[in-house]
Amino acid sequence: MEVIDRQEALITNYEALMVLREADVLNEADKRKQKDKARHMCPENVTTLRFEALAYLEKTACTSQSGEQLAQLKEQLLEYELTKGEILQILNLRPKSVVELHLLVEDCTERFLVEEIEQLVSIILDVLPCDDKAAQHQDEADQSDSMDVDS
Repeated sequence: MEVIDRQEALITNYEALMVLREADVLNEADKRKQKDKARHMCPENVTTLRFEALAYLEKTACTSQSGEQLAQLKEQLLEYELTKGEILQILNLRPKSVVELHLLVEDCTERFLVEEIEQLVSIILDVLPCDDKAAQHQDEADQSDSMDVDS
């Protein structure tokens, strides 16, 4: 297999959701155009992958985010000397407590003072306020995942 259009940037869940939604709309438009013609469809595995990724992302907090919010938060996080991966994880997972932030930032206590860590959580909560609906979907998804593991 050859990679034709190589993308080296990391994207957030929000950006992935936007790309998948756009692809879904284009795919539906394609289906309508080609009803009478020979159908040109994506391979089944690609369609399945898109569907499952879209279904997963629709249950996460990224559905209540906006591009402006993510840009604003990223700009504020840059002054804390976080890695690109840590910033991406923060944008995707939206930590709501110091404990959750510790799980995302490597050597957190060694790199930052307690006040800085609390300030980071405060910034995240201010820029990306918690959406109860998204949090409820995430809790349900977590519970169903834990049930799958137990059985």
